[in-house]
Amino acid sequence: MSTLLWHTLYCQRTAESPLGFSLQQRSTPSAGAIHPVHLVMQLPGDAAQWARYNPNTHALDVIGPSADILNALRAEADQVVDAQSGSLLLFVAEPAMTAAKYENADSLVWRDAGIMQGALAIVAQALALNYCLLGITGDPWVGRLSEQCQLVGVGIAALGARP
Repeated sequence: MSTLLWHTLYCQRTAESPLGFSLQQRSTPSAGAIHPVHLVMQLPGDAAQWARYNPNTHALDVIGPSADILNALRAEADQVVDAQSGSLLLFVAEPAMTAAKYENADSLVWRDAGIMQGALAIVAQALALNYCLLGITGDPWVGRLSEQCQLVGVGIAALGARP
């Protein structure tokens, strides 16, 4: 898992910006170097624990009480593909970040999500991991994660070891 996240999402450099947040250089591109899509995942071996990947520190930040919201999402996702012992990867976007720089930013957010998902698929294959996009977004569960900012689900994938 660590190698997968390092090669796809790790932040190599940051730069200050007038947008209110730092711009980031990662191995996957993003419109304006904004990277509005976050990766939230189930911790392997504990389906009830969720964490957000922190690309600046290359660490998983465990999500507290909000994880209860996501546990219901696992049951919904299992109706699409039974991930069994695999972990769900949830792609959570903050469209306001991209909208701070671009008009009609929604298309750019979806493109950023697709680039991230594609990069994870390629690197997962190289690492001999199973990776499957489920074709669902994660809404409305993602929208309930934060009252302070608008969060949008932009995809779910299942990730696991090969037998």
